[in-house]
Amino acid sequence: MKKLSVLLSAVAALMLVAMPMAQAGVDGENIFKKKCSICHKVDKKKFGPALKDMNTDIAVLKATVTNGRKSMPKFSKKLTAEEIDAVVAFVASKNPHAVANPCAANPCAAKNPCAANPCAAK
Repeated sequence: MKKLSVLLSAVAALMLVAMPMAQAGVDGENIFKKKCSICHKVDKKKFGPALKDMNTDIAVLKATVTNGRKSMPKFSKKLTAEEIDAVVAFVASKNPHAVANPCAANPCAAKNPCAANPCAAK
């Protein structure tokens, strides 16, 4: 009985330690510093573009981080989907013009990035 009590206490202690770590979420800025800052800076071009100058479409940012683009490697096997989302959110937070869906903001823009441009037929 005493062993069971010790075992249950140990399990409870582990759960108390693990829960805050799981709830803390993923730190996109920390991932950026570890994985991306080799090629990117926030305010100026390094090897890759500065965050402030990147594409403002969140879907494009996510696809680029996931699948790579030009000389940028893909991170789909190096980062989890949650980590990729966190990095994209961090990158977008450094670009004041980033929008979740640029088509919703202006579907008839001359440079519409949407595949289905409702204004193209007009």
